[in-house]
Amino acid sequence: MHQRKREKIVLSLAAASMLSLSLQAADWLSIAGTEPTFVKKGGEKVLNTNTKPRFWGFIQVGYQKDYGDILVPASGPKAGLNLTPFAMLPPDLNSQAGFEVNRARLAVRGMIDKANTINYFFMTEFGEDGITAPAGHPSGNYLTDASITYRGLPYVNVRLGQFKYPGSEEGMRAVFASEYRNFSTAGAQLLLERFLPNNAREVAPGIFQAAPKQSVAAYRDRGVELFHTEKIQPDIKLSVAGMVGTGTGLSSSNASGQLTYYGYLAGEYLFGGGKAYYTQSLKGFAWYQNGKRQLHNTNYTRERYGAGFDYFRNGLRVGAEYMKAKGMIYNGAKDVDPDPYGVNWEYQIAADKNNEADGGYLNVQYYVVPKKWELLARYDYLNRLTNSTAGKREFKTTTLGFSYHFKGPTRIDVNYALRDAKAPGNAKAQKVLDNMGNLFCMQATLKF
Repeated sequence: MHQRKREKIVLSLAAASMLSLSLQAADWLSIAGTEPTFVKKGGEKVLNTNTKPRFWGFIQVGYQKDYGDILVPASGPKAGLNLTPFAMLPPDLNSQAGFEVNRARLAVRGMIDKANTINYFFMTEFGEDGITAPAGHPSGNYLTDASITYRGLPYVNVRLGQFKYPGSEEGMRAVFASEYRNFSTAGAQLLLERFLPNNAREVAPGIFQAAPKQSVAAYRDRGVELFHTEKIQPDIKLSVAGMVGTGTGLSSSNASGQLTYYGYLAGEYLFGGGKAYYTQSLKGFAWYQNGKRQLHNTNYTRERYGAGFDYFRNGLRVGAEYMKAKGMIYNGAKDVDPDPYGVNWEYQIAADKNNEADGGYLNVQYYVVPKKWELLARYDYLNRLTNSTAGKREFKTTTLGFSYHFKGPTRIDVNYALRDAKAPGNAKAQKVLDNMGNLFCMQATLKF
């Protein structure tokens, strides 16, 4: 308990101190939603009037090895069921080691008119991940982004369609830019939303379970967003965004008929030099989201909020983020296939509004050889279902690694995650968690 309080206090104070400076490593709102107003031509900065579509994309391939133990009881009520999904590799949770094509995305973006008032962004996914094969169940979905932005109004941009909602830095960041193969535990479980059908089984009071029928949300939703970034001083920018979404992620289905609301505020102090993820700056941010999800024709609240900072200068990156969740807590994947040689994974969600969880991360990266060799270290934690003695789980992960950059985001990453999990009020669950092992990841990213 004291350790959890220390973790929460450290991350909260770090985030708050950065916010008080009103100081962003990258303006993801503008990067994703708009085309640049100026471009360099002949060594000079000129107005951007290029209406030709820009095609681009990236591929991430690699190898992972999970050193955990697999627990499949030979007898008893759970005979034949794999109780250790954390010892298997996502998205299919069917092996402990293997090569993968994690992401393969192709995108097109640009502007309709030379006045740069209407911008568009479309992206597809052909890799194997939670979008195309959540928990090993094919979703049939290959579209991640489809949006149009209108920029003809003063002090506000209007974006409509399917895109990343304004929120967590970890979620808003271009995924190909991160040197970590996996999201933080809190990000992956609290923010990377999974969806269950309305007729999911209620396996315990307020706890629902079913096979996924649609993609994970991938930090995205469908709706309309108003956003703007203003330079209030030569080296200080302020960004603000609000969005009304359907709460369906990458799907058009919305059984509840309820909307989800998002709010975001960030400030950036520019040191000068770099661009996008490599902008040399100090960023503080805060975000909030709230909506309803329907199960058994009952609307359940899903509330999330957080704050953090990110600093990058002279090859040193330091960042931290704290996240809080209330209602609709993801409770892991469960095997329902009694065949000891097979698995059929379902998602489980604790839906009651009184459910709570919190977590965060602290990240440090440094280029020991400028723009080439980079060292990485990230500590992240998650306290899940803190309102339940039997259901509470505490996850702690320290990821160490290095990256070799060929050019910008085109690189090779090597990660080694030291993982630990506790069930302080549940001895039976602890025996299962004791099977958790460390995780080795190697991934190559090619951006074109």
